[in-house]
Amino acid sequence: MENKVKRDSAFINLLSEFESRFEQGDIGYLNEKVLIQLVDYYEDEYLYDKAIEVVDIAIEQYKYRSDFYIIKSRIQLNLGHIGDALDTLNIAENMAPYEREIQMLKIRIFAIKKQFGDAYKIIEDLKEGATKGDYIDILIGESFIQENMKDYNGMYDTLAAAVRIDSKNEEAMERVWISAELSRRYEDSVILHQEIVENDPYNYQGWYNLGHGYVCIWEYEKAIEALEYSFIINPEFESAYLDCADTCRQIKDFNKALEIYNEAYYKFGSNHELMVNIAQCYISLNRCGIAKQWLLKAIKLDAYNDEAYYLLGECYAYDKIWYNAINAYHKAIELEVRREEYYLGLAKAFLAVEDYNKATINFQLATQTGPEDTLYWREYTRFLIKMGLLDEAEQVLEEADEYTYGADLVYCKAAIYYLLKDKAECMILLEEGLSEDYSTHQILFELVPELHLDKEILSMIKYYAE
Repeated sequence: MENKVKRDSAFINLLSEFESRFEQGDIGYLNEKVLIQLVDYYEDEYLYDKAIEVVDIAIEQYKYRSDFYIIKSRIQLNLGHIGDALDTLNIAENMAPYEREIQMLKIRIFAIKKQFGDAYKIIEDLKEGATKGDYIDILIGESFIQENMKDYNGMYDTLAAAVRIDSKNEEAMERVWISAELSRRYEDSVILHQEIVENDPYNYQGWYNLGHGYVCIWEYEKAIEALEYSFIINPEFESAYLDCADTCRQIKDFNKALEIYNEAYYKFGSNHELMVNIAQCYISLNRCGIAKQWLLKAIKLDAYNDEAYYLLGECYAYDKIWYNAINAYHKAIELEVRREEYYLGLAKAFLAVEDYNKATINFQLATQTGPEDTLYWREYTRFLIKMGLLDEAEQVLEEADEYTYGADLVYCKAAIYYLLKDKAECMILLEEGLSEDYSTHQILFELVPELHLDKEILSMIKYYAE
């Protein structure tokens, strides 16, 4: 659950000055508050190596402050440096043997190391004389043990108990949704978070988790409403804007998605990924001219954004500027070779300029990269049928059978047999396709338009329509 803190200009100036002095090797003395601000910033930005550098400066200047050793151990844990994290924590424990945060971090470390007995021993020790606030932290610690034991149901139950005690505990609220996903207890999560927002209507995390629960049980309208409440209550909660807009896109409400993305863009500033999302909405609304402007801005911010180049290719293809489209698709593939849709876009662009050899190569690459998706086999087959290469098309569909199955490919086979004058086999395949998925039968007429005149074919389709 990402909710980055917006930094004021004073902090930005402080950060800039620190980085400049760091490069020059002249840090000087920094007070504790500044050091903690810098560490928090780098952690928020997931720049853990940089955060470690700052906390090392803090330890050098404040050798006997256990806080900085605890912070360092937490960062090392986030980096996956388990042994180093434990070593650092042991130093902190020598300085502050009764510090509860040290024990909480030890629980996580022992859980990762599969030393579950040691982890539970700390849990039991902490429970003695624990206050209500302490008990929430203990339950969170227990959930880390259960997560590493792969006891996801137990993890969910533990965290549900925690948020029922205190639904304003951010970490508990973040982790209860993680546990709902791991245990797939989406309906339970919806009921839990309905209770939370009924008792506390201004709990933005409650609405956020409720929205995600609704998404997972396909209640998209309710999900959008819940996620919208989340960012209305907390206007600085960036993730709620983005997830709400993403859900709008899932139900093809591109205008609403665009409205929310734009609000997030003007609130949180330039972000190449957000620009790409905005462009995708404009493309879906057939407003490719505006989409192109956003994509060019995104590429200016991040020249290695393969998706931006791919969508730029889609815009050029929409405008039938084929050689520009080809260049854009090529750039996307240079940056990311494992996206089958990039090869399909390139294949169609080469087909449009009648470079059939290169079209064939890229149709093949699309099917090789995404063999489980019928779309790429269907498009390759459609191309071969249109070229009159029926034997090759049949071979492609035989190869497809090794990886996937779909009514669309059955209709493609039926079209091939019709064109090969094997009407009996065509009818058998047509019946199979109609039984599997009637809604996609138009593929047959796209491949063989003259079938609109075949009464026997039309009669069978009419039978399955009833």
